[in-house]
Amino acid sequence: MLYKILIVDDEPPVRDLFMDLFKREGCQPVACASGEEALAVLKKDVFDVVLLDIRLSGISGLEVLKNIRNVHKNLPVIMITGFGFDEDLIAKSKQFGCSGYIGKNMPVAQIISIFKQFVKNSKEKGGCCI
Repeated sequence: MLYKILIVDDEPPVRDLFMDLFKREGCQPVACASGEEALAVLKKDVFDVVLLDIRLSGISGLEVLKNIRNVHKNLPVIMITGFGFDEDLIAKSKQFGCSGYIGKNMPVAQIISIFKQFVKNSKEKGGCCI
């Protein structure tokens, strides 16, 4: 798995965890602490996938997702959440083109497995939505 991943989360321990996890998997992760920072980075660099926290301080994860879709129609965006799987948020995220959800409290092996499946499905479908 050799993906360049943009990780967007406003909690430093979560960013660090995902950075370490995906480095160990052979990926090239880049971390951002805010939605605004992520959108600026996406203007300058190309990524294979974005891991995006649904609840960010400042601009929300859903707003970031909408902005990403305006520019990068086929970029897989996987939402990450520590607040459980809110059906309304899932519906809105899917409406805006997210590729799926990962819970921050999932076991590491499950995070990697789900991540790989979402990216594979997304690429097979030509980009976004699962």
